[in-house]
Amino acid sequence: MKNDCIQTTVCQERKKDPIEMFHSGQLVKVSAPMVRYSKLAFRTLVRKYSCDLCYTPMIVAADFVRSVKARDSEFTTNKGDCPLIVQFAANDARLLSDAARIVCPYANGIDINCGCPQRWAMADGYGACLINKPELIQDMVKQVRNQVENPRFSVSIKIRCEEKKMTLQWTAVATFLYAEIGLILIFCLPFIPPQRWQKIFSFNVWGKIATFWNKAFLTIIVLLIVLFLDAVREVRKYSSTSVIEKSSPSRPGAHEHTQMKLFRSQRNLYISGFSLFFWLVLRRLVTLITQLAKELANKGVLKTQAENINEAAKKFMKENEKLKRLLKSYNKEEEHVLEAKNKKLVEDQEKLKTELEKTSDVFLLRNQLTALWELLSLSKAQNDMMTMKIQSENLSKEYDRLLKEHSELQEHNKGPIFKQGK
Repeated sequence: MKNDCIQTTVCQERKKDPIEMFHSGQLVKVSAPMVRYSKLAFRTLVRKYSCDLCYTPMIVAADFVRSVKARDSEFTTNKGDCPLIVQFAANDARLLSDAARIVCPYANGIDINCGCPQRWAMADGYGACLINKPELIQDMVKQVRNQVENPRFSVSIKIRCEEKKMTLQWTAVATFLYAEIGLILIFCLPFIPPQRWQKIFSFNVWGKIATFWNKAFLTIIVLLIVLFLDAVREVRKYSSTSVIEKSSPSRPGAHEHTQMKLFRSQRNLYISGFSLFFWLVLRRLVTLITQLAKELANKGVLKTQAENINEAAKKFMKENEKLKRLLKSYNKEEEHVLEAKNKKLVEDQEKLKTELEKTSDVFLLRNQLTALWELLSLSKAQNDMMTMKIQSENLSKEYDRLLKEHSELQEHNKGPIFKQGK
């Protein structure tokens, strides 16, 4: 335990007294105990801003009594650190009274922590678990009052005015709300793809539940809406009642009681409202995950088909290139043969053309000669006919002349000539 600037300080001789401060009727500004923060430096700072009363962080009484190192580490003070209350965590009346006697010259009182909900404190028998041991708390207070000689040294108890107590329906709704939040967070995990969720959704157990899914969804929606409306009704009820009871001086504790009920109704309103909202979000999220999984599956099938088509196209292109190379090499070999054949065909064509021309000339000459011969033959036949005709005419004339001469001769020489002629 360290004391800055002074060896000992007797707080009883100081001017400020916590008990007098709370009975003065004026506003008292208190710096409550905060773990790791409410030490001397922090208390000195808040006192500069008109803080009236300061508490130390919670100190375990057993360690504080048994270890000088723990006292020097956990508790320091100075002349200006007043009024001061030291908070202890204890589960033994003797150890707590010893700790109180040690800090009595340097503080105005101690505070027994009966409200800490931390697991380690509850496990060691400190804090909120002392609420269930009122006899032990009574014994600790008595021991401190008997061991500390200063009658103005205060002994206080820190408790929490909390509601642990909820009805079964709101406990179920709160559990349902936490389950919804957990499922939404799990569904939003980036390393679990929609296809994996789709496989999980396709389990046989979900298939059996799927037939009742819509009915269950609508039933829960209706229940949450009913609870939400009931919470709204209670909030409106206790809000108006609180105003009435606050103005009534005959019932001083009724206002706090109504405020507690108002707090419960507001809590129920938030629970039911968020449960309804997250239930709709959860339903929509499952639908979107399912649709996305189907789209990704279709995309995967199309991608596979496209890859197969590309592979087939590449295969056909390779075969086509191979055929082109073979055809090209074959064409190179055949090109020379075709060129030679074409050249020969051209030469033969020229020869045939020449022969054809020659043949055409021969046939033409033959035809001309034939025609000329026919003309000559026809002309000769005509000449012969004319000659024969002329000869025939000449012969006919000559015959006529001879007949005429014969006739004349017969007339001149009828007898002898005619007879001689016979």
